Amino acid sequence: MRKLFFMLFVAATLLTGSALTINNTAGGLAVAVNDNTAVTSLVVRGTMDARDFLFITDKMNEITSLDLSQVTIVPYNEGRALYGTVTNYQGNAIPRTAFFGKKLSTVTLPANLETIGFAAFAGCDQLRGITLPATVSMIDDYAFAGSGLTSVVLPQTVVYMGKGVFARCEQMTTATVGSFVLGDFAFLGDTNLSNVVIGAGVNYILKGAFNGCTALKTINLEQATNLSRIDEEAFINSGLENITLPAGGIGTIGDWAFAQTQLSSFYMADGMTQLGEGALAHNRQLTAVELPGLDLDSNPSGEGVHNQGRPKKAATPIHTLERIKDYTFAGDTVLDARYLLKEDVAYIGNYAFYNVSAAMDTMRLPSSISYLGDYAMAGMTGMATLKTGAAEVPALGQNVWEGVDQQSVSLFTPSNDIANLYMQADQWMYFYIPIQTDYTLGDVNGDGHVDINDVTALINFVLSGEGSNVDLRAADLNVDGHVDINDVTALINYVLTGAASKSLHRAGAEWGARFAATADQLDIQTVILRPGETRTVDVTLTNDEHAYTAMQYQVVLPEGVKLLKVAGVGRGENHTFYVRQHEVEENAYDVMGVSTAMAMFEGNEGLVLRLTLAADDSFSMTDAYVQFVNVLLATPVDAYLSADVLAKVNDGSGVEEVASSKHVTGVRYINVAGQESETPFDGVNIVVTTYDDGSVTTTKVVK
Repeated sequence: MRKLFFMLFVAATLLTGSALTINNTAGGLAVAVNDNTAVTSLVVRGTMDARDFLFITDKMNEITSLDLSQVTIVPYNEGRALYGTVTNYQGNAIPRTAFFGKKLSTVTLPANLETIGFAAFAGCDQLRGITLPATVSMIDDYAFAGSGLTSVVLPQTVVYMGKGVFARCEQMTTATVGSFVLGDFAFLGDTNLSNVVIGAGVNYILKGAFNGCTALKTINLEQATNLSRIDEEAFINSGLENITLPAGGIGTIGDWAFAQTQLSSFYMADGMTQLGEGALAHNRQLTAVELPGLDLDSNPSGEGVHNQGRPKKAATPIHTLERIKDYTFAGDTVLDARYLLKEDVAYIGNYAFYNVSAAMDTMRLPSSISYLGDYAMAGMTGMATLKTGAAEVPALGQNVWEGVDQQSVSLFTPSNDIANLYMQADQWMYFYIPIQTDYTLGDVNGDGHVDINDVTALINFVLSGEGSNVDLRAADLNVDGHVDINDVTALINYVLTGAASKSLHRAGAEWGARFAATADQLDIQTVILRPGETRTVDVTLTNDEHAYTAMQYQVVLPEGVKLLKVAGVGRGENHTFYVRQHEVEENAYDVMGVSTAMAMFEGNEGLVLRLTLAADDSFSMTDAYVQFVNVLLATPVDAYLSADVLAKVNDGSGVEEVASSKHVTGVRYINVAGQESETPFDGVNIVVTTYDDGSVTTTKVVK
């Protein structure tokens, strides 16, 4: 009978003294292995159920290598409790604690596996890697906790993760997450985890997922386009220094989600409705935060959030966040919160800005603010100015400005009449409330903004002495009692300084909301540049809709390329171009071209300016572009937003070598039909470039 049993149910082949290959029928592994429980390597084929796993759990303590790739796990339900009190065991599932604490170093899982049970591989500290089949949909609590895994890939098929699945995996360095959800405490305390990729399939990052991941310096969530929620304590006490959030925004960020990190900046896109209690508290390196919503004012000085790597933002902001909860920014001692609060914020919770930025001198409150909680701005000892847009005095909790010398802080309100209300209100009354002016320095035309329109209005006034809309108090930039060309120069510098101190995207969002669009545009001609070279690049202007006298734009260059000079040529030879290195974006420059004689860019098309570029030896031509962004074209009375333009840098291969000392005198475009134009046709163009020494080059480009 014993021989017949083996023939019908189990065929076992002994390979070596420590390796077995078993052709198994569910429930027969114990008989097949028999006295070989000390084997270190086991290959199982056929079927298995919970009884077979229990045999490995209880008897095979020396196993280090397990191959289940050719196994199908079948259900077992005979009313017998095998693991704890569980009596019903599903098919395609590894039972709870099946390999808990085993010496396993390699495991190959069944190809059709669906579920990995509670603590199934927990404590397997020799296990360095494992491949999860694309059929896995559920991973239970602590499945791999305390294991020796160094990396893991979670497939998109995973729709459920329990708590602490990879918690305390101190050897873990890399994780690629495609699962629908990243469970509570998923990587808790994984102190060597430094590389995390979050895929498009991830919808939720749950509580404490990366709590204590001190080696995690950066994480890019840009591809996580479906991510809608980051739960409480998700990144608390991690090593995060940089984070890029998805362009579509995240609806909810939970309590203390990013507290006690090394973040220096944090940008939240439109669409977020909940920012949890203490969400960004105690971040000692945090200098800049941008919330969703509309800015409080035009920010004419350009001061504000300096944040790189931000996703693109809608031209018209969505007003979403209404509450700043308790402790949200508490202890962020170097945070510049001047422009942090946006319109629609009505409530500031207890200790929300406690001890924020001793170096920050100005704080702004939106017109929507109605309440500030207990100790909301206590310890803000660097504050010298508080500006509020609220026409009704907001209610206050206890000791809102504890520790602040309020008598030395100037409180500015919407008007002198409203200031009287603040003078009579508890706690507010202790601020110094000065008589307020009704103009903004630099806002020459009185439209509430300081921009290129004010520059053209001031130039026109200086030239003609006329201009009924010119506010002479605002026009006296150097405050010498006279309005003259010196104020024009000061205003140009003022506007460029403001543009240079805000991100390109922030500027684009503001200008997109304020300026009408035009189809007129600049065009960057062929760019030929190699490492170590200095070249000139010509720019043309097509203006059929309006006649312009000034322009402002931002130039973005490839890494390793510097902008040496911008000069007016051709139609722009009467214009002076002012250049300022951008303060926020790397390798970007702010440029304004004006004529102090109010000269127009004559004609409707043709060359207006020339860039001089220098490439160092680090410059790579691979996917390198010269870009003009946030382009404003100004008439004597108004400015219009033109489309961004870019041109790919090429090395001139197949083109006659052009000495850097030559200058372009003309550019023609010829399409496949033989038609010629001074602007490129859609599709393939032959570019014919003529130089001042009479030489001509041709190259092919595609628009």
